[in-house]
Amino acid sequence: MDQSGRKSVVYETREEAEMIKARLIEKSRDKIDETIEESLDAYRDYRIKFRGVKPQTAEDHCRHLRDMLPLDWTISTLTAEKARRLYQDYAERPNKRNGKPLSPNTHQWVLRIAKCWGKWCVDSKLASSNPFDKVEPIGKRNAGKHQLRIDEAQLLNKLLIERAQAGDQAALGVLMMLHLGMRKGEVSARVVRDVDADGRVLVIPFGKTEGSRRRLRVPEWLRPLLLARTQGRASGELLFSEDGKQQRSGGYWWRKVHEFCEQAGVPLVCPHSLRGLHATLAIEEGATSDAVARALGHTSFAMTAKHYASADSVINARVTRASHLLAPREAEPPPPPSAADPVGELLALLTPAQMQELKRRLSA
Repeated sequence: MDQSGRKSVVYETREEAEMIKARLIEKSRDKIDETIEESLDAYRDYRIKFRGVKPQTAEDHCRHLRDMLPLDWTISTLTAEKARRLYQDYAERPNKRNGKPLSPNTHQWVLRIAKCWGKWCVDSKLASSNPFDKVEPIGKRNAGKHQLRIDEAQLLNKLLIERAQAGDQAALGVLMMLHLGMRKGEVSARVVRDVDADGRVLVIPFGKTEGSRRRLRVPEWLRPLLLARTQGRASGELLFSEDGKQQRSGGYWWRKVHEFCEQAGVPLVCPHSLRGLHATLAIEEGATSDAVARALGHTSFAMTAKHYASADSVINARVTRASHLLAPREAEPPPPPSAADPVGELLALLTPAQMQELKRRLSA
């Protein structure tokens, strides 16, 4: 094999060489003639098997590509100019849910998926170049999500608690998004055994990002509602599911959050907006940026600040800390009353490895 990657092979007879040549040409022709629809099935399977993407996520991404791409086209006919026009047409389509134009966040996200698919086509020898590589995104994306005001959030919270106490599992799931900062997919994926330490801790063993693995402290008032979902269910049964086996879709949570907002008489927001409100309020109440990022399952606060916490909350928290440092010193206020079992609360949050390390140090 030379530096260009070409490989020379010598065969004993001309007939054998011609036969191999014919096979290679036929194989190459099959790839050139492969349709976009056929490639999307293979791309979905590749992402699940080799990239560790969840089947539901991989299928969802390919569903968006099917909406944008002409499935009966062969990949070889998809040029850079055609790819640009396809994206432009897609960006101008109305949203299927509300009939409004697609937001830049939505169609630019689909463009990123198309770029990844095009790169895979090149790596798989289905295309000589990525047709979406040079396609420029249209419009300006909005960072962050519209959030409820505090008074509005209290109205929604009151409704959710009443509904959850009446046995509404969807209301309990939305409460967990609001008070624990959980993603809708994380709520859907929770099983009975994830409710740990008599309901004081909720374990998230896996998730969307590397930082998704975490142990969340459950507020005291929320524990009875969460424990009630575990009663009479097997350890591996889903907490928020009609049959205990099939996870709720993202669309289900969107609809439920909108329904609850309408019933509470507050502006409609999305599930991710509840995570943003959680981050905003936590920062304004003095939580550190690293703590908020870890609670949301982010590897850094940069992601939290850009997409979840409001800019004002970050600024106000800095102003409050600066004012506290500069203010005249008076008598220190008395410490807040301790919880009934603060040591037990802290120990419940430790992982098994951390507990072993603590025991080792105490016995040293």
